Amino acid sequence: MPTSPLISVIVPVYNVERYLRKCLDSICCQTYRNLEILCVNDGSTDGSATILEEYAAKDSRIKVFTQANAGLSAARNTGLNHATGEWITGVDSDDYLEKDTIEYALAGAAEHSDIVFFGTQCIWENEPQQNKLQDYFNLKYNGVQEVSTELIQNSPVIFCSKLWRKSLIDRFNCRFPKGLLYEDTFFFFALAPFARHISYMPDMKYMYIQRQDSIMGETRAKSPRSLDRLHIAKHTLDFYESHPLPAHLQELRLTAFIANFLSNIRILPDGLYEAYINMAREIATQYKLLAQYKSRLRFLQCPPWWLKPFVRHTISKSYYGLPGIPFITIIRHKDKEIIRFLGIRIRVSGYQQHG
Repeated sequence: MPTSPLISVIVPVYNVERYLRKCLDSICCQTYRNLEILCVNDGSTDGSATILEEYAAKDSRIKVFTQANAGLSAARNTGLNHATGEWITGVDSDDYLEKDTIEYALAGAAEHSDIVFFGTQCIWENEPQQNKLQDYFNLKYNGVQEVSTELIQNSPVIFCSKLWRKSLIDRFNCRFPKGLLYEDTFFFFALAPFARHISYMPDMKYMYIQRQDSIMGETRAKSPRSLDRLHIAKHTLDFYESHPLPAHLQELRLTAFIANFLSNIRILPDGLYEAYINMAREIATQYKLLAQYKSRLRFLQCPPWWLKPFVRHTISKSYYGLPGIPFITIIRHKDKEIIRFLGIRIRVSGYQQHG
């Protein structure tokens, strides 16, 4: 591997003039200098375009692409279409990097690593800190890892805070699904199974701003967009139909479906519940998950009105039972997963960590 490979940094920009200078300064001032900085102005109507022009005039590594507003996925896809670096990463334009982020992440890029994680620090702007969300982003592995279903299931999915080897993306011509929330989930679940190895660098180098008017804020609200989760599941299963999974990762089809299904149960608007369950059942039937994993998807065979009080889910905890009577509880915290049946602990599994 070249000692100083070109790194493409994709920055989607939409009405973020308040944050954009700090974001761009954090990229331009990286200790690692061999960067191309691809800024995609996605139809901003504030002063973002002027800021981009200003920075492009003083740093030749910055390239600005302007398009009509089409959403985050489309903006990132424009960046991917123009990226020429050996590695690709992303920085959302309201976030920022520590000054040695790229250098630090590249140090973890082993010869056979196709994805490199580095740590994420959540920073809450106008809302209370949520420790469970930070727990989700805390890396549970360290060093170079072989790919497994458990590893994929227990890794944060966001596109940013990772280096992606461009050859892996190009192999599948992978792009973000347009017009959907949770697009990062598709991108990660599509590519991670086909990585030769995945490296984890635990230091928190990506500063992830949490604000109520952001896309991330929308994903935590009770919104009709909750159905996007199931559309993402369908996109992922379609991808696996076109690109069969390795033999040891076949169960990832079920994992991808359940991960998307459960993630939005707790924030569904009341009027959307039945449609959500019915759509999930249709997807599970279409891709033969119900037939193959009948016992594990038995809850989908229940009427929606009965299922509603049966399933509860948060970022770190799931339980299955009647209201106030959890039959099976699954708790994930830091490096452990604990399963209880009627309150009795029946299994504890640790996350595998290697230096």
